[in-house]
Amino acid sequence: MERPDGPWDPGLQVERTTLAWLRTALAFVVGLLVLLRLLAHESVIAAAVCGALTLPLGLAISWLVWHRHLRGERRLHAEIPLPGGALPAAVAVLAVLAGSSGLIYVLFS
Repeated sequence: MERPDGPWDPGLQVERTTLAWLRTALAFVVGLLVLLRLLAHESVIAAAVCGALTLPLGLAISWLVWHRHLRGERRLHAEIPLPGGALPAAVAVLAVLAGSSGLIYVLFS
């Protein structure tokens, strides 16, 4: 069996990781849209505030995913360390904000 020229397998690891992060971001955005729809029935102002805090972050995470994919491809071929942890940190912040929005919904209903 022939060994790859670089530190990576010639498979699609970077692409699979990118797709997994995109699925995560999409799941958060769709879940937030449903939650905001439910929250709007209780308080339009609370829904607007939660939407203003969470939806731009969900879209920013999608941009971060694509940017991380491009940097990861370049870094793999240049044999330098892969990108840092900004994306997992942003997803953690989004999870906390989504949970807070859910808590607001529970308190209002």
